[in-house]
Amino acid sequence: MRINQDEVAERLAAVRAARNPDAEVAAMAGASPRLWLAVDDGARRHPRGHRGVLARALGRDGRLREAALTRLDERIALPVLAIRAADWVPQVRERARRECLRHLFRDPMTAVDLFPFACLLRPRAQGEWLAVTLEGMLRTPEVRSATLASPDVLTRRTVYTSGRADVGELTAGLQDADLKIRLACAARLAGSTDPEVLHLLRSSGTAALRARAVRDPADALPALADPASLVRAYAQFVLRRAGEDPAPHYRKLVTAAASPGAVAGLGETGTEADGALLLPLLGDPRPKVRAETVRALRRLRVVPVDRLAPLLADPSPRVARQVVLALRGCATEIDEAALRRMLDPGQPGHRRRNAFQLLSARDTWTRLALDLRLLLGPDEPLRETARNDLSNWFAHGSATTYTAPRGERAAELRDLVSRAEPLLGEARARVLRLFL
Repeated sequence: MRINQDEVAERLAAVRAARNPDAEVAAMAGASPRLWLAVDDGARRHPRGHRGVLARALGRDGRLREAALTRLDERIALPVLAIRAADWVPQVRERARRECLRHLFRDPMTAVDLFPFACLLRPRAQGEWLAVTLEGMLRTPEVRSATLASPDVLTRRTVYTSGRADVGELTAGLQDADLKIRLACAARLAGSTDPEVLHLLRSSGTAALRARAVRDPADALPALADPASLVRAYAQFVLRRAGEDPAPHYRKLVTAAASPGAVAGLGETGTEADGALLLPLLGDPRPKVRAETVRALRRLRVVPVDRLAPLLADPSPRVARQVVLALRGCATEIDEAALRRMLDPGQPGHRRRNAFQLLSARDTWTRLALDLRLLLGPDEPLRETARNDLSNWFAHGSATTYTAPRGERAAELRDLVSRAEPLLGEARARVLRLFL
């Protein structure tokens, strides 16, 4: 999370202006641990007078910092002590650590407030002490429970990865809002046969957790059609390890009730012969199924242009995008006039972009004619796309172009170059004329 430097400057100015404990507390009221560290850093980078105790505790002078540690207002003492416990001056550091231990001995729940600072300070040269001290207190269930309820995600991560959390706490962590915590808990619970753990893994919205639940062929079968490729890969691996080919299972799934995951899985494990099973699904009413069908056909190297080209007009951008990927290698087989009609300004944006990609993929001279026509057209997104594509060809493609346009294409390009010369510039127009 980025710190607002204006707020840092305002807080620092307020700290320096404070002359009594209430003013010092007000200056840093509600400040996050990151903001505290930023203000401390600012106080050293831009030293000025040290009127109040807090300003001295954050200043450059080590003797002033050490002396201020025992005079801090209790309401702001913990953040300062946490920061100074990682101080570069041994005397300041030791005094701050003694004060931290005094607070922790008096009230162990103080650890909850100190943990966010310990997590941020840990990478520093002297920052390990506070984190190690607090982790030792996690043996106490009450402290551990309080820290796991902390809104600070770094604190919760530290607790879950410390090795102190019990099975019940790790199980609860599988539902934490933080992905790293969920993954850490799943790793710690690897191999667990607890029904609740397995249920949480299998029903998780996180693919990596669902993959953790795939351990044997019985787990793999229901996971074969998972929407996530990671989970499908785990399921396929487990079946292959058990000596089974996942492809026949996918064929049954696609025949019985095709889901996007089942179609994708057949594309990942099937053969060209499975194209016959997939082609009827190009007319499925569900866009996700149509998109995955096109992707699966492309994976299996089954690209029937006559069946896929009409889907360029599919109302779903997801489907049309997959069709473009499938047809780029055979763009010359698609009717150029039909692609040009898709460029009409009245067409949806995604359809126009797809037509541009396929026309550009036909050959160099179709690509350049398209770029020049769009460059001469009205100011719109595709015009900028064409301008960038032209620049890319001049920078990279022109040196490796060894052909010349012929017939009607050459005549079209001569006309376009003449009209576009004011936009191209004399040098680029001359390069194009050399090819012509």
